[in-house]
Amino acid sequence: MSVNFRPNIPNLLVLIKPCQFGFNKETKESNHFQKSIKIENLTYKVSNEFEGVVTILLKNNIAIKVFEDRPSTYTPDAIFLNNWISHLPNGLVTVFPMLAKNRQQEVREDIIDYFIEWGRADKLIDLTKEVRNNRFLEGTGSIVFDHFRKEAYACLSERTNLELLKEYCSEIGYCSIPFISKDENDLSIYHTNVMLSITEKYILVCLDSIIDSSINLYLQKSNKVVIPISQNQVKNFAGNVIEVLDKDGRSCLIMSETAYTIFTDSQLGIISSFSKIICVNVATIEKIGGGGIRCMLAGLFV
Repeated sequence: MSVNFRPNIPNLLVLIKPCQFGFNKETKESNHFQKSIKIENLTYKVSNEFEGVVTILLKNNIAIKVFEDRPSTYTPDAIFLNNWISHLPNGLVTVFPMLAKNRQQEVREDIIDYFIEWGRADKLIDLTKEVRNNRFLEGTGSIVFDHFRKEAYACLSERTNLELLKEYCSEIGYCSIPFISKDENDLSIYHTNVMLSITEKYILVCLDSIIDSSINLYLQKSNKVVIPISQNQVKNFAGNVIEVLDKDGRSCLIMSETAYTIFTDSQLGIISSFSKIICVNVATIEKIGGGGIRCMLAGLFV
């Protein structure tokens, strides 16, 4: 472990190598980032993008663990495992309830066991039974944590139930900060982590999408640098980024090439003053899956 290790930033990333990735019809109604377009050699292109991500992460000295997708179960969104499992800095592991039935099939005991072992967890919270009550909370897609302040930001949608959010935050000792976030077409943004990212020193947020301005008070109290991003930048996954530590304890911000090209020079300058920027190409995954690189990475605090 590096002497520069900071316990509130993940330093081990877990990924799932896809084998059945494709357009998920069960999620299209709530995820307006998905595009139902025909792409030739889709499996080949997605495989190449995934292997490219792995190569770049390893090249940048970031610890990773890769699981293989299961061909026996149809889970076209299995690559986005951050939606069903999370690890907190205190070691707690949570398994979350997801809206789409085929996404509920993504939950795997071997991955849960890995999180418990490597995360040194002494407690597991299993919320998956809440699907019977039509209450959903899709992991770090629904919730963007500020682990430094023990705050949990969540834009409400059919994938993010307010009461379940409050109950969960009460159990883990975090302050829940729910709000409404809508895109330029007045449609609810399906996941918080496409319009908000919180790091140790700075915050990327689409203020124009937020209906309830009270969230601004929490952002101001964080004493972090707030970097506003536009609706157009959100559409290009500028909010779907994640801060991690490399093996030497240095802050890195992982983003897609799509996001990088939509950031302004000023925004990139602020980010790079705090973190090393790492870019990966997941353009096909973004288009078809409606999720970006942050959605593909589940962080462990080891």
